[in-house]
Amino acid sequence: MNNGFPDRKMVDRLRKQYPAGCRVKLLSMDDPQAPPIGTEGTVKGVDDAGHLMVSWDSGGSLNLIYGVDGFTKVKVVSDTVKEQILAVRATGRTNMFDTPMVQVIANEMGFYELVIFIEEHQDAYAQFILTGER
Repeated sequence: MNNGFPDRKMVDRLRKQYPAGCRVKLLSMDDPQAPPIGTEGTVKGVDDAGHLMVSWDSGGSLNLIYGVDGFTKVKVVSDTVKEQILAVRATGRTNMFDTPMVQVIANEMGFYELVIFIEEHQDAYAQFILTGER
């Protein structure tokens, strides 16, 4: 920290830990314009001061300050959906980017959570397939 701001290494670490598109949940924020506790939002990026720029599901875009505000990263891919993705992959029946076929196989296997997840969260599904990150 330098003059209350994180150094370049810390900002780089925050950018890796909270990449654009990841989801966060607000736990605490001492600001009269803060969204309600428990509100979730999507990280748009981390600025040079180390603040997480968030688009809140409730509407606003108030930044989070690491080390001051309380928040947690939200897993978009649940443990159940992760296990179902891995089970479909293990069949070897399709390219995992052929989402319509993945949904057919998932439906045949009774993995209804995965069918719905792919329909509602295509970006998160692709991110998981590419990186394994949830």
